[in-house]
Amino acid sequence: MKKPVKILIAVLIALVLGTAIGVGSVILSYNSAVATQNIKNGSWQTNLGTGTEKANPYLRAATAVHYLLALNQSETIYYSANTDDSGNLLNANNDYRMEGKAPDARWWSITVYGADDFLIPNALNRYSYNANNVSLDSNGKFSIYVSKQQQAGAWLPLGDQKRFVLALRLYNPGQSVRTNPATIELPHIIKVMKK
Repeated sequence: MKKPVKILIAVLIALVLGTAIGVGSVILSYNSAVATQNIKNGSWQTNLGTGTEKANPYLRAATAVHYLLALNQSETIYYSANTDDSGNLLNANNDYRMEGKAPDARWWSITVYGADDFLIPNALNRYSYNANNVSLDSNGKFSIYVSKQQQAGAWLPLGDQKRFVLALRLYNPGQSVRTNPATIELPHIIKVMKK
């Protein structure tokens, strides 16, 4: 092999390795920078910097990818969950029940998204429940089922997904939410044992 060809191959290998290392380090930095700012509350997590001018570049990137057109935290606080109450990743082959009381907010909604951050297509065109359309029992609690198979009552279909994410949006949240986002009462996500 002639020397110019060897040099060209070495340069191409260096470019490929450099690109791989650079992209890998950006992904690692992005994931760790966003995760360290998250506030956990049971299965749910939030970041009060979402939609604010105080957000660092990594959080802004995460917001652009996962929370298109996010509002400022005084308008909306966004929680997301990708695990159940036991800490296991949400898996669309399982059935889940979300239960809880209405959060402290003027209006709220719970939406299910596929792993690609898009709504899950389904014949009912049902993607979420909210303060206006979920039924409360005599104790002021609601139950919402999330599964592939139709359930009685409030049900969010999972279509042909393998993984999914739940999003809880609190519009015009109460002061308790803004001051105690890690300890307010949020809906539980419980894996339902199949018969």
